[in-house]
Amino acid sequence: MSDLKERILQCAVDLYLDQGLKGLSMRHLAEMLDVSATALYRHYRNKEDLVHSIIGEAAKVFGNYLFAALAGKTAKERFDLAATAYLNFALEHSKYYEVIFMGPQQLGAECLPEELQDKSRATFQFLVDRVQECMEAGCLRKDEPFGVAMTIWAHSHGLIAIFLAGKWPIEEPNFRILFGESQKRLMHGLEDPKLRS
Repeated sequence: MSDLKERILQCAVDLYLDQGLKGLSMRHLAEMLDVSATALYRHYRNKEDLVHSIIGEAAKVFGNYLFAALAGKTAKERFDLAATAYLNFALEHSKYYEVIFMGPQQLGAECLPEELQDKSRATFQFLVDRVQECMEAGCLRKDEPFGVAMTIWAHSHGLIAIFLAGKWPIEEPNFRILFGESQKRLMHGLEDPKLRS
Protein backbone atom coordinates (compact mmCIF):
# COMPACT_ATOMS: atom_id res chain seq x y z
CA MET A 1 0.00 0.00 0.00
CA SER A 2 1.43 3.41 -0.97
CA ASP A 3 2.16 5.98 1.73
CA LEU A 4 -0.63 8.30 0.55
CA LYS A 5 -3.13 5.45 0.29
CA GLU A 6 -2.26 4.40 3.85
CA ARG A 7 -2.63 8.00 5.08
CA ILE A 8 -6.00 8.30 3.33
CA LEU A 9 -7.20 5.09 4.93
CA GLN A 10 -6.08 6.03 8.44
CA CYS A 11 -7.50 9.54 8.21
CA ALA A 12 -10.77 8.14 6.84
CA VAL A 13 -11.00 5.73 9.79
CA ASP A 14 -10.56 8.63 12.23
CA LEU A 15 -13.12 10.74 10.40
CA TYR A 16 -15.64 7.89 10.24
CA LEU A 17 -15.30 7.08 13.94
CA ASP A 18 -15.52 10.76 14.87
CA GLN A 19 -18.31 11.94 12.55
CA GLY A 20 -20.00 8.84 11.15
CA LEU A 21 -20.76 8.11 7.53
CA LYS A 22 -22.26 11.54 6.91
CA GLY A 23 -19.09 13.28 8.08
CA LEU A 24 -16.88 11.09 5.91
CA SER A 25 -16.79 13.09 2.69
CA MET A 26 -14.07 12.98 0.06
CA ARG A 27 -13.85 16.79 0.09
CA HIS A 28 -13.42 16.96 3.87
CA LEU A 29 -10.88 14.13 3.77
CA ALA A 30 -8.84 15.90 1.06
CA GLU A 31 -8.79 19.07 3.19
CA MET A 32 -7.63 17.17 6.27
CA LEU A 33 -4.82 15.53 4.30
CA ASP A 34 -3.94 18.75 2.49
CA VAL A 35 -4.20 17.05 -0.90
CA SER A 36 -6.44 17.57 -3.89
CA ALA A 37 -9.65 15.58 -4.30
CA THR A 38 -8.10 14.23 -7.50
CA ALA A 39 -5.35 12.61 -5.41
CA LEU A 40 -8.01 10.73 -3.43
CA TYR A 41 -9.82 9.57 -6.54
CA ARG A 42 -6.60 8.08 -7.90
CA HIS A 43 -6.79 5.59 -5.02
CA TYR A 44 -10.53 5.29 -4.35
CA ARG A 45 -13.33 5.55 -6.91
CA ASN A 46 -15.78 7.18 -4.50
CA LYS A 47 -16.83 7.34 -0.85
CA GLU A 48 -18.44 3.89 -1.02
CA ASP A 49 -15.21 2.37 -2.34
CA LEU A 50 -13.30 4.07 0.49
CA VAL A 51 -15.70 2.79 3.16
CA HIS A 52 -15.46 -0.72 1.72
CA SER A 53 -11.66 -0.43 1.81
CA ILE A 54 -11.74 0.63 5.46
CA ILE A 55 -13.92 -2.34 6.40
CA GLY A 56 -11.91 -4.70 4.21
CA GLU A 57 -8.59 -3.65 5.74
CA ALA A 58 -10.01 -3.94 9.27
CA ALA A 59 -11.37 -7.42 8.49
CA LYS A 60 -8.04 -8.49 6.93
CA VAL A 61 -6.02 -7.43 9.97
CA PHE A 62 -8.56 -9.06 12.31
CA GLY A 63 -8.45 -12.28 10.30
CA ASN A 64 -4.64 -12.35 10.39
CA TYR A 65 -4.75 -12.17 14.18
CA LEU A 66 -7.38 -14.89 14.51
CA PHE A 67 -6.08 -17.35 11.97
CA ALA A 68 -2.62 -17.38 13.59
CA ALA A 69 -4.33 -19.30 16.42
CA LEU A 70 -4.44 -22.36 14.15
CA ALA A 71 -0.81 -22.93 15.09
CA GLY A 72 -2.07 -24.38 18.39
CA LYS A 73 -1.52 -28.11 18.75
CA THR A 74 -4.78 -28.98 20.54
CA ALA A 75 -8.38 -27.79 20.35
CA LYS A 76 -8.03 -26.06 23.75
CA GLU A 77 -4.75 -24.40 22.78
CA ARG A 78 -6.27 -23.13 19.51
CA PHE A 79 -9.26 -21.79 21.43
CA ASP A 80 -7.05 -20.02 24.00
CA LEU A 81 -4.83 -18.57 21.27
CA ALA A 82 -7.92 -17.30 19.44
CA ALA A 83 -9.18 -15.58 22.61
CA THR A 84 -5.78 -13.94 23.11
CA ALA A 85 -5.67 -12.93 19.44
CA TYR A 86 -9.10 -11.31 19.72
CA LEU A 87 -8.00 -9.30 22.75
CA ASN A 88 -4.69 -8.33 21.12
CA PHE A 89 -6.43 -7.15 17.96
CA ALA A 90 -8.88 -5.06 19.98
CA LEU A 91 -6.15 -3.38 22.01
CA GLU A 92 -3.45 -3.09 19.34
CA HIS A 93 -5.82 -2.01 16.55
CA SER A 94 -8.59 -0.39 18.56
CA LYS A 95 -9.70 1.84 15.67
CA TYR A 96 -10.17 -1.15 13.38
CA TYR A 97 -11.96 -2.94 16.23
CA GLU A 98 -14.31 0.02 16.54
CA VAL A 99 -14.90 0.07 12.77
CA ILE A 100 -15.92 -3.60 12.82
CA PHE A 101 -17.87 -3.76 16.08
CA MET A 102 -18.60 -0.26 17.39
CA GLY A 103 -18.84 2.11 14.43
CA PRO A 104 -21.08 5.17 14.90
CA GLN A 105 -23.25 4.09 11.99
CA GLN A 106 -22.97 0.46 11.07
CA LEU A 107 -23.53 -0.45 7.47
CA GLY A 108 -25.98 -3.29 7.13
CA ALA A 109 -24.38 -6.48 5.85
CA GLU A 110 -26.59 -6.26 2.77
CA CYS A 111 -24.85 -2.99 1.83
CA LEU A 112 -21.44 -4.65 1.62
CA PRO A 113 -19.97 -6.47 -1.36
CA GLU A 114 -20.18 -10.27 -1.15
CA GLU A 115 -16.41 -10.51 -0.57
CA LEU A 116 -16.65 -8.38 2.60
CA GLN A 117 -19.70 -10.29 3.80
CA ASP A 118 -17.70 -13.50 3.38
CA LYS A 119 -14.79 -12.10 5.42
CA SER A 120 -17.16 -11.08 8.20
CA ARG A 121 -18.84 -14.47 8.28
CA ALA A 122 -15.44 -16.23 8.23
CA THR A 123 -14.20 -14.53 11.40
CA PHE A 124 -17.29 -15.52 13.39
CA GLN A 125 -17.30 -19.00 11.87
CA PHE A 126 -13.72 -19.28 13.11
CA LEU A 127 -15.00 -18.91 16.68
CA VAL A 128 -17.83 -21.37 16.07
CA ASP A 129 -15.28 -23.89 14.74
CA ARG A 130 -13.04 -23.46 17.79
CA VAL A 131 -16.04 -24.00 20.09
CA GLN A 132 -17.17 -27.06 18.15
CA GLU A 133 -13.76 -28.70 18.19
CA CYS A 134 -13.47 -28.04 21.94
CA MET A 135 -16.83 -29.78 22.41
CA GLU A 136 -15.68 -32.71 20.29
CA ALA A 137 -12.41 -32.90 22.29
CA GLY A 138 -14.36 -32.88 25.57
CA CYS A 139 -13.04 -29.48 26.74
CA LEU A 140 -16.53 -27.95 26.64
CA ARG A 141 -19.81 -29.66 27.37
CA LYS A 142 -21.94 -30.53 24.36
CA ASP A 143 -24.27 -27.74 23.32
CA GLU A 144 -25.19 -25.81 20.21
CA PRO A 145 -21.84 -24.40 18.95
CA PHE A 146 -23.28 -21.26 17.33
CA GLY A 147 -25.16 -20.24 20.48
CA VAL A 148 -22.17 -20.89 22.72
CA ALA A 149 -19.91 -18.94 20.34
CA MET A 150 -22.35 -16.03 20.44
CA THR A 151 -22.30 -16.08 24.26
CA ILE A 152 -18.49 -16.10 24.33
CA TRP A 153 -18.27 -13.30 21.77
CA ALA A 154 -20.86 -11.15 23.58
CA HIS A 155 -18.94 -11.57 26.84
CA SER A 156 -15.58 -10.67 25.26
CA HIS A 157 -16.96 -7.79 23.24
CA GLY A 158 -18.82 -6.38 26.23
CA LEU A 159 -15.67 -6.22 28.34
CA ILE A 160 -13.60 -4.72 25.54
CA ALA A 161 -16.27 -2.16 24.58
CA ILE A 162 -16.50 -0.96 28.19
CA PHE A 163 -12.72 -0.63 28.40
CA LEU A 164 -12.30 1.12 25.03
CA ALA A 165 -15.08 3.55 25.95
CA GLY A 166 -13.05 4.56 29.01
CA LYS A 167 -15.65 3.24 31.49
CA TRP A 168 -12.98 1.31 33.40
CA PRO A 169 -10.24 3.72 34.45
CA ILE A 170 -7.54 1.06 34.59
CA GLU A 171 -4.31 0.60 32.67
CA GLU A 172 -4.14 -1.87 29.80
CA PRO A 173 -2.04 -4.49 31.67
CA ASN A 174 -4.64 -4.57 34.45
CA PHE A 175 -7.44 -4.82 31.93
CA ARG A 176 -5.71 -7.80 30.31
CA ILE A 177 -5.65 -9.51 33.73
CA LEU A 178 -9.30 -8.67 34.36
CA PHE A 179 -10.25 -9.94 30.90
CA GLY A 180 -8.36 -13.21 31.42
CA GLU A 181 -9.94 -13.82 34.83
CA SER A 182 -13.42 -13.10 33.53
CA GLN A 183 -12.82 -15.39 30.55
CA LYS A 184 -11.78 -18.19 32.89
CA ARG A 185 -15.00 -17.79 34.90
CA LEU A 186 -17.08 -17.96 31.74
CA MET A 187 -15.24 -20.98 30.41
CA HIS A 188 -15.55 -22.73 33.79
CA GLY A 189 -19.32 -22.45 33.40
CA LEU A 190 -19.14 -23.91 29.88
CA GLU A 191 -16.83 -26.82 30.74
CA ASP A 192 -18.03 -30.37 30.83
CA PRO A 193 -18.70 -30.91 34.61
CA LYS A 194 -16.92 -34.29 34.37
CA LEU A 195 -13.66 -32.39 33.86
CA ARG A 196 -13.96 -30.92 37.36
CA SER A 197 -14.23 -34.23 39.20
